[in-house]
Amino acid sequence: MHRLEALEQAERARIAALVSGNSSEEISESMLHKMCGHKHMEARQFDTAINEFSAALKLAKDSTEEALLLWHRCDAFLGMCQTLRGIPAAVSEHEALYGLDPMALAQLALKDASKVVEMEADWPRGHILQGAALTVLERYDDAEKAYMEGLALGPTDPSLHAALKETRATFGSDPSSAPGPSTAAPRPVRRAVSSDDTDCSLCMKLLYEPVTTPCGHTFCRACFARSMDHSSRCPMCRTVLHVGRQLEVTRALHNVLERSFPEEYEARRRETLEALEPPRDHTASFPVPLFVMQCIMPGERMALNIFEPRYRLLVRRCMAGSRRFGMACIDYNNVLHEDACEAEIVECQPQPDGRYYLEVVGRRRLKISRAWELDGYRMAEAKYCADDNPAPNTPEAAQLAQLATSVEALADQWVDKVKMLARGRRGMKLLELLHRAGPKPSTADVEGFSFWCANVCPMDQADRLAILGHTRTADRLAYEKSRLESALQDGGCVLM
Repeated sequence: MHRLEALEQAERARIAALVSGNSSEEISESMLHKMCGHKHMEARQFDTAINEFSAALKLAKDSTEEALLLWHRCDAFLGMCQTLRGIPAAVSEHEALYGLDPMALAQLALKDASKVVEMEADWPRGHILQGAALTVLERYDDAEKAYMEGLALGPTDPSLHAALKETRATFGSDPSSAPGPSTAAPRPVRRAVSSDDTDCSLCMKLLYEPVTTPCGHTFCRACFARSMDHSSRCPMCRTVLHVGRQLEVTRALHNVLERSFPEEYEARRRETLEALEPPRDHTASFPVPLFVMQCIMPGERMALNIFEPRYRLLVRRCMAGSRRFGMACIDYNNVLHEDACEAEIVECQPQPDGRYYLEVVGRRRLKISRAWELDGYRMAEAKYCADDNPAPNTPEAAQLAQLATSVEALADQWVDKVKMLARGRRGMKLLELLHRAGPKPSTADVEGFSFWCANVCPMDQADRLAILGHTRTADRLAYEKSRLESALQDGGCVLM
């Protein structure tokens, strides 16, 4: 038995004796913190357990005791991380959560586990938590290496064998691509071929129009786009990616390949053009992460303070990818509305305490067909929506343009009224309303103009959702016209 395991058994025996009253030993401050830490671990109160083990660490007498306390604190960090990732999105949407996000907790756990491995290099169990932290951080290769190093010290350890098996299963399959357990056979693990780094690991041919993922792997642009149709994870390391289907070509590598292999690269170009699929339908479905709060309109600007752990994780992944996510609403029964809007992060300010200050802009409307959960936040399969407007140079198009002109006149009057009222003590709030609406588009872009009017019109959440779901610009403008006429006739100012 390793000395740390012997120390742990002795400590647990002492704690049991003290709790039962069978010991006359005086309880030291260090022992009190340890007792409280283990008690809170059993009750799954991981945040309090972390504080108790941290207090005990300051009173550790030697490196062996310090290593054992670090191991327990690492276990508490990982327990808290898994708890946060397992909380259903509906629960978090009902009552906001606070604290560090799962990735930040996993980083702290990895720091403790690495210290344990460094201090007690001959202890196999130190590698278990190190591998667990690396798995949460989606560094599956490093996690596998940590488990293998642990097995080299303890070849018969069942915990290490089970953890290694689970990590390899995660590395080889994609549990997040569907909302339920998959019945498909696990996807085989693909290893990078070090002998030729110029080949795409998906098509096994020379890289053509290479793209590089945020996790550092490179594929043909077309191969990566097809892979994203089936999964939101990197085909190599299984890291969750929120990047969309198209990444920008890595120009430096593209130029190197074109100069180094001119004939083969030209052959790949011809092959790709011959097999080029027709343009993708803009209504095709794709996976999108969801921020569930309130409705945002296309063109609307909104400031967000991201403090919940699950949404911190979402923002981390979006900032490493496409910088876009969906904003959606739920009803009183926690049912997701099918109408949503894509938001783009235009400014991101990370805070020292882990929060994010974001400024986002609404882009395109989304229609949600199904949803599932990933690490505590919602994912959705959605498609872009566009209005069904009359063809140009038709009587219907002329009527629509005339309606837009009349609504523009009313909207201008309403904006002037808001600016006039902004001179009072509520001025900042009123001016913020106009800032959120953004610049007014031309009436030639009748659909975009209709959403700008929706952003300046006084209406509640239900009205905004109805506006978002309209598929005819004329219907939307007619509704906005009635709301503007009512607001202008009212002696007061009704704001959202």
